[in-house]
Amino acid sequence: MRKDTLQYIKSLVLGLITLGLVGCESFLEEDPRGYITKDDIPTTYQGAIMLASAPYENWVSGGNLYGRWFMMWETGTDDQSAQTFLSPPMDTYLLHNANPDEQFYYSGIWAPLWKGVADCNNALDVIQQMPSIDDKDNVIDWDEDDQTISDDTKDVIFNSRITKSQQEAVIAEVKVLRALYYYHLVRMFGDLPLVTVPMNKLSNLGSIERSDVMDIYNEVIIRDLEEAIPHLYHFHSSSFKGRFTKASAYVLLADVYLTLAGKRYSSQGVPLSGDSKYYPLAMSMADSAINNQGGFELCTTPSAEYPNPYGQPWRQSFSKESLIEFGNLSGFGIGGQGEGLMVVQEAMMGGGSQFWGVNVKQFHGSASGYYLPTPDLFRAFEEGDLRKEFGMLVKSADAEGDTCYSIPLYHKLLDPVIYRGETGFQRADGNINIVLYRIADAKLIYAEASNEVNGPTARAIDEINQLRNRAGLEDLPASMTKDEFRERIWQERRVELHGEGKRKFDLVRTDRLKILSDSRDLYYSSSDNPEWKSNSGKDNILVNYICLPYPQHEAIWPIPRPEMALHPNWKQNYGY
Repeated sequence: MRKDTLQYIKSLVLGLITLGLVGCESFLEEDPRGYITKDDIPTTYQGAIMLASAPYENWVSGGNLYGRWFMMWETGTDDQSAQTFLSPPMDTYLLHNANPDEQFYYSGIWAPLWKGVADCNNALDVIQQMPSIDDKDNVIDWDEDDQTISDDTKDVIFNSRITKSQQEAVIAEVKVLRALYYYHLVRMFGDLPLVTVPMNKLSNLGSIERSDVMDIYNEVIIRDLEEAIPHLYHFHSSSFKGRFTKASAYVLLADVYLTLAGKRYSSQGVPLSGDSKYYPLAMSMADSAINNQGGFELCTTPSAEYPNPYGQPWRQSFSKESLIEFGNLSGFGIGGQGEGLMVVQEAMMGGGSQFWGVNVKQFHGSASGYYLPTPDLFRAFEEGDLRKEFGMLVKSADAEGDTCYSIPLYHKLLDPVIYRGETGFQRADGNINIVLYRIADAKLIYAEASNEVNGPTARAIDEINQLRNRAGLEDLPASMTKDEFRERIWQERRVELHGEGKRKFDLVRTDRLKILSDSRDLYYSSSDNPEWKSNSGKDNILVNYICLPYPQHEAIWPIPRPEMALHPNWKQNYGY
């Protein structure tokens, strides 16, 4: 995150901690804590932004969600495994023993996702009650898209009464955030309680029922996004990069529609087909994201700082390609207790000698080996694909100028400051951002949806070719069947979006989770490494855990037992 934005958001979050909004772990408690009333927050633009900042920060806060544990969702697919030495919590997912008592998915994924929903509901309730003034009565005529405004003028604006348009814009941001939280929840846990008001305003909390997934989609996710789009800004000034824009909502809604067009499993274990009516809608929303008015586009130009443009979104915070991205409070603590991204530690692993054939100097920093790419993914890239060059980290110069080596690692999840051993780094305090959606996502969604509606069109093929050309690859054939193009799109999604937490979602909606996960390549070979250093080759290099059959019911996860205990009227998901 940009340092000016980081410090500003940090001050807002600290203010919320002081007020008590941040810190309530369980959303569906009988005695909810930490609710902020309209009297606790100033009725200013800054007060509204303060409320909106909590659900932003929650995505990467400490060891929660994308800050540490979310990538467990990918474990056991054809893209991701973990170290060969089994240890909690990864043994649960590698052995496919997902169960309601596993603590990390409860405390690190379920509870934080619901906390995000609660933060959004609380924020919406308070912001909607703020007395606003007409835009014509504002002390300064200003549009937030204006990037020339001075800091002194900003202070006046932020501490003035909120205008109607400012209020609508912040409400829209929070609705996109709520949609994003619920979108994760329904895909991971199936039927859920539909809650859009603060907990202290519910009279039936103990007996609240789980609503059908489609009710959640229609009454929360899609409705929130559709209501938000007209009021979102096209872009934000440099001080607020990372806040959601129209393009953010467009790409998220496009992804939602693509998911609804695909397969899924119900909470009762029934395989369900999607509805093809969502393909044109996905296509339209993706087109709006691609042709946005906020200046968002692919990073395509090499530079001294970013020689491989594909990797620029992970090395330049809030790049022009990034549509949904989350920063973190790196340095907000000490060492392993810091608030930086601990995922960088979990995605690291030693054992470079296995992939290189001799003893080599290894990367710096602590390494857990929880999230490792599989040989199957490593081999999925075409020869010369620059996405592999950036995304599969196997060697790099360290701060001393020495070359360090490793088994293949997800570069997108690693902080160069840590693995290079820069002075002052903290082993579990990564300072990278998490990039969740990019313009590349919109292009892939457009191509896939368009192919299902119209077959291979020149426009759809060109959207894929733009990604391939940036990666140093040739165009796809101009003449393909619908089935051939679909397979090529799925392949492009795999290599373009690798390490971004989307593979299992894709495999579920395309009905390929079991067949591809069960048949993945398990062993590396010395031939996978053109710089293999040993005089003798080897074909059975095992760097991550072997593949076990993927059970159908793990297409969604169980409701955690602590939550089931609070709601005895709920029925557990099938298979658990």
